[in-house]
Parts: sequence; structure tokens; C-alpha cells
Amino acid sequence: MIKVKCLCFCFILFLSNYIAAQENISSKVIDIKTGLPVIDVSIHVLNSAEGAYTDENGVFILNNLNSKGSVKLSKIGFETLIINIDSIEDIIYLEPKINELKTVVLRSFSSSQLKKVVPDQIYFSKKDIEKMPFILGEKDVIKLIQFTPGVQQASEGQSGFLVRGGNASMNLTLIDDMYLHSTAHLGGLFSVINSDVVQSLEFSKAGFDAAYGGRLSSIIDIKTLKKTDSTNFQGSIGLISSKLTGNIKLNETNSLLLSGRRSYLEALTPFFSEESSILKKGKKYYLYDLLVKHTGLLSEKSSLETVLYNTSDNFTDVTQGRDRKINWGNFLLGTTFSYQFSDILNSQTTFSNSYYKFSVGDKEFPYDYDVKSTFNILGLKHHFLWNKNQSIYKAGLNYNRNTILPKKVNAFVDDSPLEIENEETYIYDDISLFGDIEYPISDKLKTKLGLRLTSYITKSNALIDNEIFLGVEPRVSLRYKLRSSQALKFNYQRITQFVHQASVSSFSFPADFYLVSTKDVKPQVSNQLSLGYVYEVNGMQFNSAVYFKDINNYTEFENGSVNNLFSNNIYSDVLIGNLKSWGIEFSMSNKINKITLQNALTLSKTIAKFDEINDGAYFPAIFDRPINFSSLLNYQLNDRIELGMLFIYTSGQNYTKPLDVRIINEEVILNYGAKNGYRYPSYNRLDLSCTYSFKQKGKWKSKLNLTLYNVYNRKNPFQITYDIDSNSGSSFLQIEEDTESLFPFLPTINWLFSF
Repeated sequence: MIKVKCLCFCFILFLSNYIAAQENISSKVIDIKTGLPVIDVSIHVLNSAEGAYTDENGVFILNNLNSKGSVKLSKIGFETLIINIDSIEDIIYLEPKINELKTVVLRSFSSSQLKKVVPDQIYFSKKDIEKMPFILGEKDVIKLIQFTPGVQQASEGQSGFLVRGGNASMNLTLIDDMYLHSTAHLGGLFSVINSDVVQSLEFSKAGFDAAYGGRLSSIIDIKTLKKTDSTNFQGSIGLISSKLTGNIKLNETNSLLLSGRRSYLEALTPFFSEESSILKKGKKYYLYDLLVKHTGLLSEKSSLETVLYNTSDNFTDVTQGRDRKINWGNFLLGTTFSYQFSDILNSQTTFSNSYYKFSVGDKEFPYDYDVKSTFNILGLKHHFLWNKNQSIYKAGLNYNRNTILPKKVNAFVDDSPLEIENEETYIYDDISLFGDIEYPISDKLKTKLGLRLTSYITKSNALIDNEIFLGVEPRVSLRYKLRSSQALKFNYQRITQFVHQASVSSFSFPADFYLVSTKDVKPQVSNQLSLGYVYEVNGMQFNSAVYFKDINNYTEFENGSVNNLFSNNIYSDVLIGNLKSWGIEFSMSNKINKITLQNALTLSKTIAKFDEINDGAYFPAIFDRPINFSSLLNYQLNDRIELGMLFIYTSGQNYTKPLDVRIINEEVILNYGAKNGYRYPSYNRLDLSCTYSFKQKGKWKSKLNLTLYNVYNRKNPFQITYDIDSNSGSSFLQIEEDTESLFPFLPTINWLFSF
């Protein structure tokens, strides 16, 4: 009996000591030289598989640690630090390291999901971007997102990407807290973001931070490079495009970031003869983007960043008797003031202007027209962030003055001018208050609660009245840890979008027009539920999720055709209905020695319903893509040679097909088939790349990259054009369909350098 009591006493003593030894820690990593937070620092708990990375505020959180253990902090450019867990304080200082590390331990593309409360939220550092395969000599940050489940590019020739059944207008993209309207150059071949200037990217398709609003599907928050401690340059020269980025130290408190990129695809047209290719003779295309950023430290606690960003796409086509010119681009200008009140409290204020313009002109039977559309946002955003231990509080306000010109058209039919009552310019204001709270309920359960309140006010013009709408947007996220390597996540969010995108679905360029909400075309409202499961062990990550999304007041053009360009009142062609999307997503990434592999699969269904179409029954939406699969492989063969592979497969986009041209009472009438009753051929492509690193000479580094784009020469649909068969009779003219592809098999060589 005495032995039993003794054993019980020892067990209780051991258990109490064990429980007492478990600690939850939260700390902020600071550069001891500059006083600025250090992001993406690797935090590894020695002799265990536990770890974390610091976020954009330099903060990391670790739970259930043995107080007798130690952690290792490491990051390129800083001295490695090992510190006892029971000695960790609210702030940890890292010492900059003069000599670069020769060996870098890299993690997989998708950041750890176990520690995150919000499901389907991914953080990419500059290192993640650097370890993805090349695509035509570029390591593209937006492409990195498209290889995650639930995300896919739009049809070739269309800008943007699609998230969980939504269209491109339902994604909010911010670069240094400025609104970026169009994220892709032609066909999504390049994104408008030059990855050389990206410090970090955070992507969310559920559980949006309440600071973000106005878009239903996803949030992309991009941060450009911070102030540098020493001047450095990097760039590339290739067959298709060249770029150069310089992060220049002006003095101890000021730095200047300069970056430019330009393609010269128009110079390659003599080497391609395929009739279906955009590179054939008679077609010319080029793009460019430019970024200028000044960073200044005003004091030990405050800084000011000013950014100018410009992108442009230019395409001409004078083949087959047509004369088509298309241009589009972004122009952004903004400044951000940051102030650190204390170790746990800071604020940020951003004032910006974002302008986007799209124009197209074409001479093609029976029309000769030119169209212009613009979108402008003048914005002010301010927030406070309080971070203490394991709790985070964020609150602020956002004001935007929005100006939209949906379309301005000049047109002729058979050389006779059309009298078109062009659209009015629409102006509306939106004012939002927002707040987030993230805190642990228990050791296993953690929650994040958010609320955003928005007032939307339209200015009256000849077509619409002054209107006021209110948006109430709650967000709830929960994470429950099953074990140290497994977790369940749940999210509910309600989002309001006050602008509507009306797309010309038979026109493959980004011919999308934006409408403001009115009493008849009310704001779109999305309710989304998602449930996820996460499993991570020994460098392997498996994530899965099921979701259901319901969107009310979803809008489309009645015919989705080029005819809508000439409507006297664009609202008269808009249909209002309901969109539903649901699906299951899987992703797996693994880092095995020198191999990094990432696979993503999405099975989904997206349907739409309008009273005026299909007798009010549901039918496939434009962007219904049942199957979407991607696979990336990166293999570090040795210190010099790196191999990469990318494979993509996705179902084709639905579209409404014109069947014939009928002549009734001497009027020409286009006759269309079933709404979205036809599907583009599936999109699939294989890219291979090989990169050779030359021996470093002093501070000069260089690489030579060979990329084989579209290895098996898949003719993926770029645009569908229509010819008239004049021999089919006098009462109607038969329309013949011709599918054009974007790029054939295309090898390219790029020389990359940095110093």
C-alpha cells in the first residue's frame, strides 16, 4: 500500500512538473541595427519538429513548449541565434551578418498551416518565390498563387485569375496597400508584378482580415522590398524580356528602389509562321512595367514610403483584313506613414491613387469601333495594431472615392456612324470601419473574430439616382489542434462587393466593364463556409478543404457578346441572378533532401441562375472549371545545377456561341446558342527548365536559365474568331468558328545576375 502511494505521489509530482514546464511564447524579432522588424526568420525548436516563421510584423508564436528546451533563430544576412525558451522575452534582437551564408535551408512553397487560425491563408516569402520553376525565364509571384488549390488562371488572353468559382473582379490585390486593378499581362503569361521587387505575399481565399473588403473571392497583399543596408542590383536579359532592379542606399536613413521590365515579343514574329499563333506575322505585342519606391526613416519610431507603379500592355493585329489595337494598364501612386508607439502598438496610414485604363479598337465585319473604359480609386486607410503575447487586435478605417467610366464607344456599321449615347461617369464613396481580434480560447482552440461595416454612397447622374447602401460583414475563424501535427479549421464569412463586372465572354482579351450598384442592380453579397484539415510532419504538408459559396445579385451581360459594346445603356443588358459554387481541394508539398514537390487538385462546380435565361433554372457559369490540377517540381542537382518542372491541367471555360446571322426585315440579327452551352478545349501545358549557376566572383553572381515553354506544343485556346459562310443561303449566314492559340512550343534563354 505504501509503495502504491509512493508511486502515485511520484507520478503526480512528475505530471505537475511536466505541465508546469509547458510554455506558450510570443515574441517579436528586431534588427538591432535599424530597429525594424525582421520578417521570415526561421524559428526552430531544437531536437523537435516544431517551428515557425516571423510574420510581416516580425512576430512569431509557439505553443506547448518545454521550458527547458532551446530555439534556433536564423535568416540570411543575420547571425544565427540560439536561446533558451525560458529566457525568451517580448523582443529578440538579431545582429546583421556581413558575410552571406553559403548554404540555405529552404522550406516548401506553401507556408505552414498548423499555426494559422485562418484557413486557406498562405504566406510566401522571397525564398519561396526563388524556389519555384522558371516560366519563360521568370519566377512569377502571381503564378505561385495559381498553383494552390481552388485557384486557376482565366482563359488565355484574359487577365486575372479565378478563385472558387468567382470572376476576376472578385479578387482584391494590393501592392504596398495600394489597389491594383489588373494583375496580368497578356494571357496571364506574365503577371504585372516583377517578383524581383517582392518582399512577401499573403494570399487568402477565406477568413479575410476585416481590414480588407469590397471583393468576394480572395485577397492578395504584396509588400515590396524594404530599406536596404547596402546597395544591390539584380536583373536578367533574355530572348523574350529583360529586367533590372536596383535597391539603392542613399544614406543611413533613405533608400531608393528602382525596377523596370520590358518584353520584345514583336521582334520574334519573323520566326513563327503558325496561323493560329499570336506571334505570326501581322501581330505585335509588347509589355512593360516600372516601379519607383523611396523609403525614409523620419525618426527611430517613424518611416515614410512613397511608391509609383506603372504597367502597360500593347497589342496590334492587322491579319485577315482586320485592324485591331488593344491597350491596357495600371498607374499607381501612394505614400505610407508608419509609427511605432511601443513594442506592442503601432499604426499605419496610407494615401493612394490607383488608375486603370482599357481601350480596344477594331475593324471587323460588320463593325468598326473603338471602346475605352477606366477605373480610378482615390483612397485613405489607417489602422492600429496591438500585439501582446498570443493576442492580436487590429482596428481602423478606410475611405475611397471611386470613379468609373464603364465604356465610351465610337462605332460605324458599313461605314455609317452609329449614334451611341455613351455611358455617364459614375462616382461613389465607400467608408468602412473594421476590427479584428485573434486570441486563444484554450491550448487546442484558437479563434479570430472580425467585423467590417461599410457605407456605400453613389452620386447621381443622368442614369442613376443618389443611393446609400450599408454592408455588415462578420468573419469567424476557428482552429482546433487534434495533435501536434494535425488541426481542423472552420470559417464563415459574409462579404459585400459594391461594383459589378460585366464581361464579354466571346472576346478573349480583358474586355470587362465595371458597373456601380443601383436600386435595381444591388450590391453582390457572398456567404461562404469552409472546413479544412491540415497534417504536417517531417517537411511534408497535406491540406484539404471543402467549401460552399453563395453569391446573391450576381451579374452578367444578357448575351455575353460583342453586341453589348454598342448598347445605349449598359444597365439594360445586365442580368441579375444567383451564383453558387462548391468543391473539395487537396494540396501536398514535400521537401526531400534536394527535391521540393508541390501538387494541387480541385474538384468543383459553379452554377448560375437568372430568371431570363434557361427558364429560370441553374446552368453552368462562365468560369465553371470542374477539374483543376497543377504540379511543380524543383530539384537541386548540385551546387551549380537546378532543374524545374511545371504541369497544368484545367477544364476549359464555358462560353455562349453565335450560331448564325439571320436577316429579318432587312435587319441583321445574331442568333446565339444555349447560354454557356459550349466549353473551350481543356487547357494543359508542360514546362521544363534548367538553371546553371556560375562561380561567384566577389559580390557578382550570375545564372543561365533555359526554359522550354509548352514542351509538347499544346494549342491552348487564346481567342475564338468567327467567319461568315456566305454560301449558306440568303435568309441567314452560317458562322464558322476558328480557335486561335497563344504560344506554341517556345524555348527561351535568360541570363540572370546580381551584384
